[in-house]
Amino acid sequence: MNNVFLIFGYGIPKDILKDENYNFYLKMVFNKIYDFVIKNKVDKPIIITCGGETDMMKPYKRTEADEMIKLFSTFIKERPFLDPITKNWLFISENKSLSTLENLLNGNKIVQKRKIKKANFFIFCEQTRENRIKILAKKILDENYNFLIIPIDFDVSATRYLPQEFLDKKEKAELEHSLWALQSPQNLKKHHEVFVDKIEYLRKEGANVQVETLKKWWEQKLKELKS
Repeated sequence: MNNVFLIFGYGIPKDILKDENYNFYLKMVFNKIYDFVIKNKVDKPIIITCGGETDMMKPYKRTEADEMIKLFSTFIKERPFLDPITKNWLFISENKSLSTLENLLNGNKIVQKRKIKKANFFIFCEQTRENRIKILAKKILDENYNFLIIPIDFDVSATRYLPQEFLDKKEKAELEHSLWALQSPQNLKKHHEVFVDKIEYLRKEGANVQVETLKKWWEQKLKELKS
């Protein structure tokens, strides 16, 4: 049985190697993968980092997926005692997605292209997205793929402490829109365009006011996402 670890991105900080949120998130993820590999004697885990060009800094070329692999690579390099265990770990960058839905779809495509018929999926995400991802994974992943959602409460930025009512409303709207997007290729294309608009809006407003800007954008989009 193949073991696939999907790691969903969460934006791109100025320096991922120094970012508090990402270091907490990815080191927690690493330890969980490590423990599973050791306990179950897994030789070649497949680790897919998911997330596209959401960079807020010019020239806007960095991707969440590639930045996460950079952090993992640095973490492992600084700990040579890990090499005997991690030398066969396969890291794959899924760097096209702009949304949680696309993370799942594109991560699944990578596994399908590798002609993996059966697998255990372990999906790491920020904790507020757990329920949405669970519902979408049931619809997207092949019936021969077992999956487990592993939420990590890593975010200590202002985003984490937005009003719960707003966060619940945002999650509900995103889920409804994602389910709508799965109904047709045309809907899926429109879904992607929504998130292209989001990135362009945030870049225009500037990275220094990103949390306030993000909340404002979502408030404007909540009704639109339901249509």
